[in-house]
Amino acid sequence: MKSDLKLFFQRLRNEIEDNEEETQTTVLTKIYTDILYDKGIISNYEIEYFEKKIGNTNIKLNGYSYSEEDYRLDLFISDYNTSEKLEKLDFKKILNQIELAKNFFLISKDKIYSKIHSSERNIQDLSKAIFKDHSKISEVRIFVFTNSLGEKRPKAWHDKRVTYTNLLYDINEIYNASIGGSESTDIRIDFTKYSSKVRCMLAQKTKNKIVSYMAFIPGEILQKLYGVYGQRLLNLNVRAFLQLGGKINKGVRQTLIDEPSNFFSYNNGISVVAEKIELEKDKDGTYLAYAEGFQIVNGGQTTAVLYRTKKQDKANFTDVMVPAKITEVSKELISEVVPKISEYANTQNVVKKADFSSNHPFHKEVKELSEKVRTPSSQKWFYERMRGEYHDSRVKSKDLGKDKKSKFLEASPSSMKFAKEDLAKYIIAWHYRFPHISNQGAQKNFIFFMKLLNDKKFHDIRNDDFFKKYCCISILFRETNKIIKNNKNILGYKSQVTIYTISMMAYWTNGKIDFDRIWNDQDLSVEIKSLIDKWSLKVYEIIQSSAKGKNVSEWCKKEGCWDYLLDKSDKSFKISVAPPEFQKIRSGSERSVRRVESYLSQEDQDNIKRCKSLNSDGWSKILSWGQQSGNLTHIQNSIALTILGYALNNWKKSPSPKQASACLKMILKAEEAEII
Repeated sequence: MKSDLKLFFQRLRNEIEDNEEETQTTVLTKIYTDILYDKGIISNYEIEYFEKKIGNTNIKLNGYSYSEEDYRLDLFISDYNTSEKLEKLDFKKILNQIELAKNFFLISKDKIYSKIHSSERNIQDLSKAIFKDHSKISEVRIFVFTNSLGEKRPKAWHDKRVTYTNLLYDINEIYNASIGGSESTDIRIDFTKYSSKVRCMLAQKTKNKIVSYMAFIPGEILQKLYGVYGQRLLNLNVRAFLQLGGKINKGVRQTLIDEPSNFFSYNNGISVVAEKIELEKDKDGTYLAYAEGFQIVNGGQTTAVLYRTKKQDKANFTDVMVPAKITEVSKELISEVVPKISEYANTQNVVKKADFSSNHPFHKEVKELSEKVRTPSSQKWFYERMRGEYHDSRVKSKDLGKDKKSKFLEASPSSMKFAKEDLAKYIIAWHYRFPHISNQGAQKNFIFFMKLLNDKKFHDIRNDDFFKKYCCISILFRETNKIIKNNKNILGYKSQVTIYTISMMAYWTNGKIDFDRIWNDQDLSVEIKSLIDKWSLKVYEIIQSSAKGKNVSEWCKKEGCWDYLLDKSDKSFKISVAPPEFQKIRSGSERSVRRVESYLSQEDQDNIKRCKSLNSDGWSKILSWGQQSGNLTHIQNSIALTILGYALNNWKKSPSPKQASACLKMILKAEEAEII
């Protein structure tokens, strides 16, 4: 057995055994789904344990992923083996696990959500969604997660309308998936299994062995590929995560419905890279038979819209043909070639994968800070810039696991670490107060933050205080999560409620709580924990009522959810006893009940108009200049940050008369200094 696999097994076991807050199976599920999410194999997911017998049917789940847009359903079921040695998992047990998950889907079609207790809201919502959409769900993927070795792989199973794709991620499979992260391109496609052919012709060969082809992909094939592989087809396409919806997509959809035969003429097509392709010939010419490492690097939106239009509108793709440029390039050159393809295929500025990775200078700076900053008790918070760094460091320090003497764990226990995706969540939820973005999933939230960073719209100075502050926010998240977990009145949506509660606290305090106190104690006061307990229940009640029957998890991803919460904030979120963490906040800055102005003076209207005349770039320049030069006061910088948030959201919120008056002074100062 490979030593690397043994090492991975031990590392995984250490991580699971060290976690004292969650069950071992839950931790295993979280680790596996994180890896598959990074890889692009699954999309947004929920980890939720559910086991029950309904009638004569046994059902069990450890998590799920469901897209109401694409009707894509993934069910997760986990088996954790506590043995210290790597063992094999009996194939019959694998099939039994699959059956338990499949049963959930089958009986959900019969309105069993009414038999699921209200304390299990997330599962109840999923079952309700399946009942509502079951006629549109044509594929169910069932993932079996285990830290054992599987004897053999389960096969797919079909009924009259639904395909059940059964996927076993044993220790070997998850280890392979963890190598290379989302950069890996392991999709292998046999195009000969489709009834239509992908016609293909050689376009160019270069000296460095890059070969380009022009191809014509039937729309039916492309949408089926997306149905099977989903976001995995777009692992190298950062834009796929940045641009969803919009006029282009509406135009593509309309053409597919109204003028399918003209799609080839109207659409620019897609750009594909592959590590290896094989061509064959028939009487009509050359066609694509096989492709390895198949990735769409431009045209991800077109591909996704094809899939959705077929699913939602039942469009006929008989006459739909998609032009495609396919570049055959070795794996070693992919990171060099892909950004250039993206650059020249788009009229927009180039987006490089490196700009959205752990190698970005920002993450290196934070990593350096984590190496030198110490808590008052000389412990060290660990910043995991790359997946697995923490446990690799444990191995290097010859750590032997739980209950064994470990200097590494004494210095950096597992409760004192956070990853780059966590930091992005903290910044978006606290600094920007965009909880709806944070709730869209770790990957989308991370790329949203990195785009703000690359566009120079995040200006916090990276120093010791910066690092301490976000360690404190990590404590806030950790403790809020514990409090919500223990609140028996909060019956579901716990991760969503956590994020919204944190953002509400940032909103009320303008993000200025006593981080020094939290840092010194490495904990929260009793008073702030009591406040979190009360506020989180209010958040839970409000987001449920505001959803008005919609899927609450999906509602939490919408800006309207946050807007609704803010409208209720002055009446619902009160402070009877100010926690010691709030003592530094001036009483004058506490938010009073908002007054709806029935009339704005002409001066107020002019000020608001002038404030909104600047776009996000303009307000970003003012904020950056104000923070770095000291020419704006602390209050002005705070207002500028708020206004920048409004601008980033396309002025869906307007500045208040008081804010606009303050903004006018800042604009005049910035103009005088020739900043704008």
